[in-house]
Amino acid sequence: MPRPGTSTTRGYGRPHRRLRAALLPTAYGRACPRCGAPMTVGQALDLDHTDDRTGYLGFSHRACNRAAGAALGNRARAPFIRAVR
Repeated sequence: MPRPGTSTTRGYGRPHRRLRAALLPTAYGRACPRCGAPMTVGQALDLDHTDDRTGYLGFSHRACNRAAGAALGNRARAPFIRAVR
């Protein structure tokens, strides 16, 4: 399902991309804030927003970040899904 809005309106515009590029080298060797495993060169990493999207959590493994986003979206839709059934 496509997300509404542009990448900029969703928080992934030019400022986000520039910040990600500038900070990416500092992420290697640190622990992922989502799973605790180290982040290494060659792994897909995302500059992760906080769950309330008011700031940044830091870098996370791409899979960890997107799983957290999916879980958050699923929880938000759960009341609607239960009402439809």
